[in-house]
Amino acid sequence: MNDVVVGDFLRARRDAARPLDTPGRRRVAGLRREEVAVLAGVSASYYTRIEQGAVSPTAEVLDAIARALQLSTEDREYLADLTRTARHRPRDASQDAPHVVDDGLSRTLATLHAVPAAVLAFDMSVLAWNRRAHEIFAPHVPFDAPATASPPNWAVLLFTDPYCRSLFAPWGPVALDMVGRLRASQAKHPDESPLERVILHLQAVSPEFATLWRRHPVRLSPLGVVRLDHPTLGRLVLRDTVLRANSAAGQLLFVFHDVPQA
Repeated sequence: MNDVVVGDFLRARRDAARPLDTPGRRRVAGLRREEVAVLAGVSASYYTRIEQGAVSPTAEVLDAIARALQLSTEDREYLADLTRTARHRPRDASQDAPHVVDDGLSRTLATLHAVPAAVLAFDMSVLAWNRRAHEIFAPHVPFDAPATASPPNWAVLLFTDPYCRSLFAPWGPVALDMVGRLRASQAKHPDESPLERVILHLQAVSPEFATLWRRHPVRLSPLGVVRLDHPTLGRLVLRDTVLRANSAAGQLLFVFHDVPQA
């Protein structure tokens, strides 16, 4: 179990939690460690050691802490993935070749023409996209780039490519969503070098990414409405749908539909 990451995550959620209505001036914005410990039914010293990464709490204790912090469903799944040890996690051979598109997702993508759609790997590499997605999100990238040995990475483009950054109005929620997906993917695919390379690269080149990464956002569900100011297509408002393939570790099909404007 990655006890340090678990501790960092719990500390981030404790700092962001709604404080208790207690008398006296508070020196912290969120909950105190002692308050979380009381709510979770554990000692303050034990909870402190959990945040420090010094102990591996049981599933029952983590569930009590999750209730105390009022964690979301996504946060709870993320915490469960973090605490699932390698010996209990069946190895999926498809992780060894993250750039091979799942056949089912590939066939589904081939049927989509009117709406933008793309298949992304667990490290956010673009494995395949249709013409509409290419036209909207990255027309300056060669259309056949996903089929090469070094496919474009959507997270890297989003944080480092001026064109891709300029598309979104606003950019911030999309950036936060991406960091949350990388956090969730890291918990599901620990020690995967392609994913670690992307994370380390973005931490080194993007202060904005590094700041968001420290907040421990988690995203598993669709983002929702995405607004773009496209240089040739004008104002676009899209809603995303995310489909996951059971046969391919971490591969996702993103489909975007127009949102009718009143």
